[in-house]
Amino acid sequence: MRYKIIFSYDGSDYFGYAKQPNKKTIQGEIEGVLATIFQKEVGIFASGRTDKGVHALNQVAHFDLDKEVDLEKLLTSINKLLPDDIFVKKIEKVEENFHSRFSAKSKIYEYVINFGEYNPLKRNFEYNFKNIDIEKMKSASKLFVGTHNFQNFTSKEEDEENFIRRIESIDFNIQDNVLKIEFLGNGFMKYQVRKIVGVLLEVGKQKIDEKYILEFLNKSERDIVTFTAPPQGLYLKKVIY
Repeated sequence: MRYKIIFSYDGSDYFGYAKQPNKKTIQGEIEGVLATIFQKEVGIFASGRTDKGVHALNQVAHFDLDKEVDLEKLLTSINKLLPDDIFVKKIEKVEENFHSRFSAKSKIYEYVINFGEYNPLKRNFEYNFKNIDIEKMKSASKLFVGTHNFQNFTSKEEDEENFIRRIESIDFNIQDNVLKIEFLGNGFMKYQVRKIVGVLLEVGKQKIDEKYILEFLNKSERDIVTFTAPPQGLYLKKVIY
């Protein structure tokens, strides 16, 4: 039987989502809890990886069991054993052909920037950045919308789709000196959102202009941009199936 879980986490104290030897990871924590409950190894497969320090509001994963389980009891048991910075919101049985990664149609990521007074209590959950021209950022962001070769906006070394991805929309929402930039796309590669935000912030500082983006976007040669926004402002907001 295949089971789908939706969960959130604060990635501040983790070396990313994916399991790594001798390092604290989100996947490692959840698989450890499942192993305790079922007294055997249970592998989970997520919609994608998040990097060190990145958060998730609604990450999705699946795992397989050889028996039916009481989902309400399992949910309670998992959350009781998990650390406080990981929380499973929902567990449901799904069809055997469901795959958390390959069945996903699109994803929404959100990047949070505080351009007001620095708040030490939120240092792990937003990027504090002042004196930016948001209108210039909005204008430049339109260049990324559509289907493009993003090979210079990711640190990924190789890609089965030749670094081609489609961004459906980039939306800006501002409230109380907090800017939230929302990305909707069919898939995002390692550091892709953070590098796009890093470039947009440089545009907002008027250090570079839209010509810089046009130079690196869809460029045939690999020449990765040097600007990368820090991880703490980034959230995996939703996976769409």
